[in-house]
Amino acid sequence: MAKAKVLTLLIPTDGKRVLLGLKKRGFGEGYYNGFGGKVEPSDESVEAAARRELEEEAGVTAKECVRKGLLRFHFDDKPVPWEVHVFTTGLNLEPKEPKETEEMKPQW
Repeated sequence: MAKAKVLTLLIPTDGKRVLLGLKKRGFGEGYYNGFGGKVEPSDESVEAAARRELEEEAGVTAKECVRKGLLRFHFDDKPVPWEVHVFTTGLNLEPKEPKETEEMKPQW
């Protein structure tokens, strides 16, 4: 079996609401999703990658990340499976709210 492509999915919540982002480009364009992406060689850990992606895609930082699961996707047209590490987190919103970026439009 081919080595998996390692990705992250971070789902922020404030205890009552879930923050999702409308994908503006790439895989999942036009759909709401959590925040995440590829684990880069420069990332210290999978969790660090999830935190980095949230900041890049929504302009906010995660509090403590809680690991919720691991999803493996196998595609007929791709030889390498995807391994998606799923986390939830609260957000450090002071002093800023989530902001729209080139890739995502965050919405509670």
